[in-house]
Amino acid sequence: MKRVLPILPALAVSILLLVLSFGCSEKSDWPAPSLVLESIPTTIAPRIDGDAFDREWLNAPELLIAMSPENGNLGGNFYLRMKSVYTPYPDTVYFLLQWADSTDDILPDRLIYLGPPWKGKDCKQTQELIDPANWTVRSSEYQKEDRFCLMFEITPVSDETGSFASRGCMAACHGRMSPPKGKLDVWYWMRARTDPVIRCDDMVADSVSLRGDTGEGIWRTNRRSGTFVPQFIAKRTNGDLSPAKFVFDYGPYAQIFNPCDTINPGPLLPWNDERDPEPDYVPSYVVKFPTGSRGDVKAKGEWDEGRWTVELRRAMRTWQEAEDVAFYPGRTYNFAVAVWNGSGIVHSGSAPLVLRIRQ
Repeated sequence: MKRVLPILPALAVSILLLVLSFGCSEKSDWPAPSLVLESIPTTIAPRIDGDAFDREWLNAPELLIAMSPENGNLGGNFYLRMKSVYTPYPDTVYFLLQWADSTDDILPDRLIYLGPPWKGKDCKQTQELIDPANWTVRSSEYQKEDRFCLMFEITPVSDETGSFASRGCMAACHGRMSPPKGKLDVWYWMRARTDPVIRCDDMVADSVSLRGDTGEGIWRTNRRSGTFVPQFIAKRTNGDLSPAKFVFDYGPYAQIFNPCDTINPGPLLPWNDERDPEPDYVPSYVVKFPTGSRGDVKAKGEWDEGRWTVELRRAMRTWQEAEDVAFYPGRTYNFAVAVWNGSGIVHSGSAPLVLRIRQ
């Protein structure tokens, strides 16, 4: 591949799911999980770098979560490990998530150039590089991106089938993507679109919609209107991000994609040079740092030998309680988690879970 430019149910069912796995590296003799995640106090904060070896995680209780399609949509059965700690000063909560995944899906919807070899000569007269007929995307790559979502109940959520506390996301998200009653704080991590800037997309779901918190979002589609022609291409250092995977911002590190582009920094060859059998491509998304409450949740993931490790951090109280759950020691919170494996649709979900902030 060429690297070129800028892309509960019932308890009995839960226990049964423990013997099912999608065979990546998880043990089969783990005990049945509880449904409560305990967040314990610590004086030293873990670093948000996708590394689970900080000593603060060693003493934290682990919740083993059975993920299943019954609580999701056509996904697999597997286990997700989760831990949490918090620091009273400054009052910040941290989460660690780990799950098995055979591949790191990071290049969704690549914009692929299929035109003739392009050296940038006579660019004012020859327009092959920006001709929509010469650009495409592959259906097999449609939203092929690893991602997960944490949902915390801000106010009691329910629909006609039950409550979030009894049915989790099945009562809040499926079919309408937002609950008819109540409100959820939604933390959405996406491998290609939010991880590069070390964030989750901080969102809120209520009877109105699922939408971003106040502020500017993290990503935008990198296409010219109505076509697959790239809008932007990486410039200079691309903010120290791989130009084959991301276009970083549309300020100092991105430039408008135009027919006079002659530099193809991936292979350092002209576009679709006959010496390189793989087609050239540009990432389909431009990413940037969020602003305002939209950027409250810091997150970083690392994929290593068939397993994802993601660490998250957020202030326990953001003072934006219309959009964010406020965490206090001694209280409990209903939540659920969903995981997408290289898909924007197919996913696995957890049973309803409880977070307890231990004093």
